[in-house]
Amino acid sequence: MVKERILDAVRTEVIRSGFRFSMNDLSTQLGMSTKTIYELFSSKEDLLTALLDTSLAEIVEKEQQLLRDPSLSNRSKLRQSLVMLPTDLVMFDLRRLSELQRYYPVVWSKLDLFITGHWDEIRQLIQTGKASGELRAFDTEIFVQVYIGGLYRLMEQSASGSFNGGTLTAALREMVDMLLEGVLPKEEQ
Repeated sequence: MVKERILDAVRTEVIRSGFRFSMNDLSTQLGMSTKTIYELFSSKEDLLTALLDTSLAEIVEKEQQLLRDPSLSNRSKLRQSLVMLPTDLVMFDLRRLSELQRYYPVVWSKLDLFITGHWDEIRQLIQTGKASGELRAFDTEIFVQVYIGGLYRLMEQSASGSFNGGTLTAALREMVDMLLEGVLPKEEQ
């Protein structure tokens, strides 16, 4: 319970101050000594890794619930999965991702590995969609790489505030629509 309380406080500090909060700030917010925090987490990087692990586990659980939902079509599961993952990662304020990359490369690498490596369920949805005729034949690996590249570019734009008033979620939905539906009018597809 104490670990969860500490992680909640870390989440609050990250949202409020970014990744450059101090352990003293954290201990003050929690009303406990830094020694107590260090007994449970060996470093600030260890705290951020635990926070990321918690977030990623929540994402995987949400994804599994979505995939088990019998009321959704394969197509709907695919669309929702492609939008869900990065949306849930927003708790790591995207404007601060460069901080994470610069000061906590091990934590960043773990996040990057998740984004680039967590594709088995999506690949299965695509294969099922192709087999059922819900999706046309296409190169799944190119689709995955285009999505990942687009996601990183959208994250960079979000971090720099260059969405012209839009949000990352809206931009991601638009990107997924283009990937799944194309850009030609329906009658020309």
